[in-house]
Amino acid sequence: MTKTYCFVGPSLPDAPERVAGTGIEVLPPVAAGDLGRLDARAGDVVGIVDGYFHQRGSVRHKEILDLISRGVRVLGASSMGALRAAELDRFGMRGIGRIYADFRDGRLEADDEVTLLHAPEDEGYRPLSEPLVCMRATFTAAAERGVCDAATAERLVTVFSRRPYGWRSYGALAEAGAEAGLEPTTVRELQRYCLAHREDPKREDALTLLEHLRSDPSDEAVVQPPPVTVHRTSFLYAWQLATRAAPGDRYPARTSALGLLRACQLFAPDYPVYHRDTTLGTLASLCAAECGEHRPDGATAAVRAVRHGAHHGLYRLPADRERLRFLDQWLTSAETGLPLAEQLATALVRSCRTALRLPWDENALSLLDEEPVCDTARQLVRHAQEVNDQVHGVRPDLRIDTIPRPRVLELLASYWDTPTDDLELAAMDRGFVSADAAVAAARPFYFLARYNETVVRTLQASLTCARYAQTRGEQPLGAAASGTNRSR
Repeated sequence: MTKTYCFVGPSLPDAPERVAGTGIEVLPPVAAGDLGRLDARAGDVVGIVDGYFHQRGSVRHKEILDLISRGVRVLGASSMGALRAAELDRFGMRGIGRIYADFRDGRLEADDEVTLLHAPEDEGYRPLSEPLVCMRATFTAAAERGVCDAATAERLVTVFSRRPYGWRSYGALAEAGAEAGLEPTTVRELQRYCLAHREDPKREDALTLLEHLRSDPSDEAVVQPPPVTVHRTSFLYAWQLATRAAPGDRYPARTSALGLLRACQLFAPDYPVYHRDTTLGTLASLCAAECGEHRPDGATAAVRAVRHGAHHGLYRLPADRERLRFLDQWLTSAETGLPLAEQLATALVRSCRTALRLPWDENALSLLDEEPVCDTARQLVRHAQEVNDQVHGVRPDLRIDTIPRPRVLELLASYWDTPTDDLELAAMDRGFVSADAAVAAARPFYFLARYNETVVRTLQASLTCARYAQTRGEQPLGAAASGTNRSR
């Protein structure tokens, strides 16, 4: 069954009442990341009317293109939706209404034409200023009815266009009229007309978009957009991960899947085993797909992963330790005494995110499909959020991201039972690209772990991840040191 969503706010505050019983899910104005939190699939429809841009980041173009590339129909009108549709209609986003057409055809150019200040959602998005696009329409209608002439209307638009959008209102007409050199009598008459006969093209276009959302998907007016190819850049990858909902959560959710994964990485005692086994299994699978290595000799996942590193030119097999001095930077001093194949496997696990571009976070999120792991991680995250809220209530000036790095590293060394000098490698063993990445992930948990250690230690006892990793098989890893050398 297809789903329909609409992001709308001050342009049409009564949208929830207007679509009641239609199946359309009304959401607040869209912001950066919100589209990624939707459970939108091919055939679903997303309408965008309003969107934030100041207090929160504005919705990114690539977020919209990503939806379109996955077969989701995206429509825009009235405000932020009209702006994005005018920019992306050639790529499949569908624009609706007069304001979209004006931006598309160049009659309107400035983004702040549709901008206004307004009260929050719980106050019904009460307007605190007037969008310039609405003032244009109202002045034009006044000129058509003989309240003023067209030149007067144009002069007032010019004056208001120079002002910040929050200073635009019909209550400011007297001041604007004086600045434009207009007769006070004309301005007062125009002000009375504007207050009594306000034009609102933003509302009209929003209503038109709602009508399109109500229409049947088979309607010719809502045909499927042409396919687009969206390159999954590192930025898009990061946005998608950050907004991916945790299992069982619905939009909007305070807890992301990535937040639960971070709890596992930081506090699960056996997470390094899970990370190692799953990483080696993934590399072995990639070797089969990319290099044609299909268990020719019953080799384990670890052996095939080591061979995959050789196929990519990271080293040669059979291995010669004298020529592999680079391994020293990936190993502790104690680990340099391990069998060579074990050294290679350990280095691969720690370096695969850079050397082999393995998108580890995305692979690891499958761990959250395991209900015991997900539930325990969720408890950790919620306890941390509660403690952070309490701290913020006492010290509103204290920001989590300013907790000193040395304090966080000291905490991690304690929980990981690791010497401070080895924290960089220990962080990689837990799927972080560096110790700094681990510090950034740990800061939201710092107050909980520092001052409520009993809670964390109790939850740690039930946070078991290794059992869900891919198995490595039974063959000794040392066999990899004499493995075959292949090219792709």
